[in-house]
Order: sequence, then structure tokens, then C-alpha cells
Amino acid sequence: MYIDSHTHLDHVYNKHPERIEWLKIRECVPISWSFGLNIKDKNDLKKYLEKQSETIQDLNSRKLECYHLSGIHPRNITPDLKPEDIEALLLPFLDNPACLGLGEVGLEYGDEREMEILSAQLALGNQICSMGKIIGIHTPRNSKYDVTQQLFTLLDGFPDINEITVIDHCTSEIIGDILKRGYHAGITVSPIKSSLGELNDMIQCYSESTDKIMCNTDSGTSFYETLYEFVISKDFPDEIKRKISFENAQSFYLKR
Repeated sequence: MYIDSHTHLDHVYNKHPERIEWLKIRECVPISWSFGLNIKDKNDLKKYLEKQSETIQDLNSRKLECYHLSGIHPRNITPDLKPEDIEALLLPFLDNPACLGLGEVGLEYGDEREMEILSAQLALGNQICSMGKIIGIHTPRNSKYDVTQQLFTLLDGFPDINEITVIDHCTSEIIGDILKRGYHAGITVSPIKSSLGELNDMIQCYSESTDKIMCNTDSGTSFYETLYEFVISKDFPDEIKRKISFENAQSFYLKR
């Protein structure tokens, strides 16, 4: 068994339905972060979050254990969305038992509009903490270091959420700062993000912090088997494989 701690399972289901059986056979537990396609206004956003929740419920009924996060991805911020809309929009989804917390939230470019919407979502932190749930934060592919520094500046205003927050798509460029600040670190292994060789380099460099590292594929409209390749690889110690592909995510997300 392993946990893919960041997927877009609703898009996998839509684009690659045969992969649902693939996941079941390999005893993968996916955690689906929210990211809508063709989102033009906040009504589209609400409809997407509703559909995402329904999809996760449907897949559980089909005997695939899976969960999700609900949130507003920086690329889903619509012109009509106001910070005061956030609580009423998101709390009903966060109340769902299959919803493990807030995500995918974060910064793509680090502009004022993104900072405003992210701040409004992080302001729900105390409620999320009291619900026993977590926060999943995105980092961008481009300008990763600079935008992550902006993210840290914003997060400094929310010191109570460190322990319930994972910052994802980590690379060697940012993972050290993330772990040093007390956050959990997500590493996306796929042909377009970190390779297994790069994962190994990060594990070796931060061997004392492997309790806070979790792996994922970020599969969605494209599906990646890289995490499963890691799970069955003979090139990594079994203890490390189990820790960062299962145990850490089980403890962080599922509180088991």
C-alpha cells in the first residue's frame, strides 16, 4: 500500500478511467487536490468543488479509498471572487468527512491579487486546525525560489498553521528552507517535475528530516507511474520507501 499525497483524481477519472482499477490493484490511496479546468467565475468554481466532492464520494463507493482537499488554486482565481466570499464558499466542503483540508492553494506569480486570495484562505487556519484538518500549498514551476520567498513572507503572518501545512512540488532549490521553517514537504516525482534521482539527492541531503517528507505524482489530465516505480524500486532502503510513500502521509493526512 502507498499514498499518492497529491493528485487530481477527478481529472484522472475523466481522462484515464482505466487507471482507477490500476490504482486499486496497487493499493494506492490517492489524495486529490482541487484544481478546476475552464473556471471563468466564482459560480464555476463552486460547481467544480461540488463535482470534485461528488467524484471522490463515487470512487469510494467503487471501493477505491481516496480523499480530497478543497481550495482555490491560484490559477482558479476569478475576477469576481472577493476575499469575503472565501469562508462561505469553502467551509461547506471542508465539513465533508472525505475532505482532509484546504488545498490546492498558493502562489503562481506572487502578485497582489494572488496574495489577497491566499491570505483570505489561510485566515481559515484556526478553524481548519480545530477540525483536525490540514493545508496543502502549491509552489510554481517557474521562479520557484523567488515566489516561495514571497510565500514565506505571507505565511509568517500565520504562525499557528506550520504543523498542519505541507508545501508541495519541492525541489532542491526550496526544500531546505521549507523543512527549516517547520513545514512538511511534498516532492512530486514525475517526468516533468522531480526524477527519482533528484528525490534520492534530497533524501540524502535532508536525511534527518525524512519524517516530514511525502511523495506524490500530481497526476491529473496526464497520469504518472513514477511513485509506484519508487515503491517497488530496489535502489532505495525499504524503511525510507515506506516512510515517504506511506507512513508520513498516513500520519499527516489521516491522523493514523
